[in-house]
Amino acid sequence: MKPARWLLPAWLLLSCSLPAQKLQPQALQAQALPAQNSVRDGWQRVPDVMTALSVGAGSQVADVGAGSGYFTAHLSTEVGSSGRVFAVDISDRSLDQLARLVESEGLENVEVIRGEIDDPGLPEGSLNAVLIVDAYHEMTEYEAMLAGVYRALKPGGRLVILDLVPPDSSAARDRQTANHRLGISLVEQEVRAAEFEILARDPRFTTSGRGSGQWMLVARRPAPPRYHSTPRGR
Repeated sequence: MKPARWLLPAWLLLSCSLPAQKLQPQALQAQALPAQNSVRDGWQRVPDVMTALSVGAGSQVADVGAGSGYFTAHLSTEVGSSGRVFAVDISDRSLDQLARLVESEGLENVEVIRGEIDDPGLPEGSLNAVLIVDAYHEMTEYEAMLAGVYRALKPGGRLVILDLVPPDSSAARDRQTANHRLGISLVEQEVRAAEFEILARDPRFTTSGRGSGQWMLVARRPAPPRYHSTPRGR
């Protein structure tokens, strides 16, 4: 009597003969983003950021250093179809991610802009607000970038910056930025020097996320003074 043989199912034989298909890094990253964003929604305090920006339906706003587009998507919803979001970055990888986000989510009110290290490339005098999240510390030409943001804002328009809390905010600027962080007090000085008015500061805006959390600084381009006419004496 011959020994019995195990018969493998045809589908298993076929699957073993097919070459394994590998997902490209971009596809893997695209799959991971929704889960990452869901976790971030739990600590990022997005509604409070929107309040700080003072934007709503019809607003024109920029997300400078937009990265993968986390805040770009939130801003798109906030300003609605009558508003406009300018998503700015200088990285090819980020620009590709933003373009895919706009296409996949149908964000018709979002325009992706390739900025320069010294110019955000925004239309002048047209924006209600500009948001910079975890990107200001990467700006080597921060004075020129702040000047570009100032020009893009309407009088009274807001600049909101969130960045990562450094372990030692008293350290020299280059030491802080080497760790991809920057203290709020130093940034506040730079924003004031760029002729913005400081409206609010929160040294511990978030305590979750990466490392020691984020601070938030709220500023605005000064509005022109209102002159009241006085009646002439008779």
